Amino acid sequence: MAAHPSLDPLCAPRRYRRVLPPVVWALAAQLGGAATTWLYLQVPAVGAAAPIHPLLLHSVAAAAFGLALRLPLWWVPINVLFVPAAVYLHGLSLRPVWFLLVLVTLVLLFWTNHRTRVPLYLSGRRACHRLASLLPPDRQLKMLDLGSGFGGVLATVSKQRPECRLVGLEIAPLPAWIARLRHLGRPALKTRRRDFWRESLADYDLVYAYLSPEPMPGLWHKVRAEMRPGTLFVSNTFAVPGAAPDLVLPLGGARSPLYVWRL
Repeated sequence: MAAHPSLDPLCAPRRYRRVLPPVVWALAAQLGGAATTWLYLQVPAVGAAAPIHPLLLHSVAAAAFGLALRLPLWWVPINVLFVPAAVYLHGLSLRPVWFLLVLVTLVLLFWTNHRTRVPLYLSGRRACHRLASLLPPDRQLKMLDLGSGFGGVLATVSKQRPECRLVGLEIAPLPAWIARLRHLGRPALKTRRRDFWRESLADYDLVYAYLSPEPMPGLWHKVRAEMRPGTLFVSNTFAVPGAAPDLVLPLGGARSPLYVWRL
């Protein structure tokens, strides 16, 4: 059974990449923004009549530090908005219990995203229909959805291919619980709360992933090592570096395609 590969963040010197997750470097960017703002306010000519608002300066500096630390681009709006949002929420004088509820909800929703760097992406209905069309007809096949979220892919594909066995793996507690509730009374659908790196792919005819660029090299190694000849690996939006797909299925509009590899 394949172990979880080392996924190198793009945000740290090489000797630290296997140790520190991106959230640590995002915190470092925020501290850099705070230090820059503090130094700016110490300039005698600035004082209380600062020509640049401290929150604006902090946001720009934090974003700049994040880029300098090689955080992915999608961290830029997080670094820009983090402190202004915190100041705004503080001004609402909300009861502390609301912050606790938000924190608990975010933890249950995103769980180990800081380690895996896989956001919660939701597949569209067109992608699900395309997936169903890849399953050969008149055969009871087995499909696996890696990081299955709220179970929408399994539910939609099952409507078109009710004879197939569909399995979803989701490590975050809240999406996994919701998926299980959605699939009650449907024995052909199963969601397991499990890290997909610990799941053997040998039993599946089609493996579907909608993850992020970070895990694709390691996942491709796992796919080639475990999946049987003739089976299909499908990735939504994110291609495998250096591995040309056998088929590219457009989803229409501005949406990214499905990339299909036949093992």
